[in-house]
Amino acid sequence: MPATLDSSAVWLITGCSSGLGKSFAQAVYNLGHNVVVTARNTSTLSYLPDDSPRVLKIKLDVTSKESIINAVNSTVEKYGRLDVVINNAGYGLLGDSESIPEEDARMEIETLFWGPVFLMQEAVRVFREVNKPRHNVGGTIVNISSMGGTITVGGNAFYHAGKFALEGFSKAMAQEMKPEWNIRFLLVGPGGVRTNFMNTPNSGLKLAPRHPAYNTGDDPLSLLLGYTNSPDAPKTWSDPDKCARLLVDTVLGTTGKELPRMLLMGADSVQYVKLELEKQLKEIEDWTVESKSVSPGSADLSFIG
Repeated sequence: MPATLDSSAVWLITGCSSGLGKSFAQAVYNLGHNVVVTARNTSTLSYLPDDSPRVLKIKLDVTSKESIINAVNSTVEKYGRLDVVINNAGYGLLGDSESIPEEDARMEIETLFWGPVFLMQEAVRVFREVNKPRHNVGGTIVNISSMGGTITVGGNAFYHAGKFALEGFSKAMAQEMKPEWNIRFLLVGPGGVRTNFMNTPNSGLKLAPRHPAYNTGDDPLSLLLGYTNSPDAPKTWSDPDKCARLLVDTVLGTTGKELPRMLLMGADSVQYVKLELEKQLKEIEDWTVESKSVSPGSADLSFIG
């Protein structure tokens, strides 16, 4: 199902103040399409012109359903359509799972999961009820997950929980779409990216107070922090502008390939995810006899389609 996007196409992107979101926004703008850029503070969006008819800057709190609805309505009011949504806003929450404050944990899930869910619901409505009668194009939802939506690292449990939930919801919702709606879903799983997400004072990372029982120096979180704070670590991470170009090319179909369910970004993401899936497959094989012993025969999977 190839994309049919021309220069009048409208992209809405969350989390555009910096990092990947900023690179996505610049790539779309340079493409000549219309771009709706969002952030909690619109002053962080000054890298795009205020007076361009192809740019709409919106203050957006992704933890507020009302704010999300207003952003989508403002987009349709200005451009009359919405073609691509990129759910990008997010941040990391590091800490020992036993002691992370509940308020922090809930806010992480609100940001990584519920915000994208509400935006997906609004986007699908517009794709089906606004776009199709006027443009017959449907739309594309891009959910920026992470290699952390497949692999796990100790000390990062609530971030993983949010990304695992996002991936499961995205895949299931995609299966609900009727072919005639022409609505596509893409999950993106970046690994390390050379942005301010990890290791600057204004990073997209929050570190909860450590629990003394876990903070021994050789624990998973201490090792992770040691790695991310190392000056050598970013040398192997992905270039955000290259990630943005790959995403745009994938959505537009210029790669010559069909849109995948999941697009990994970065050598580390490919390596870690493959390793995790290989471990899972081996475990399934090792326990196949025991697993099948509790059922009377072969499974009927016809309902999956």
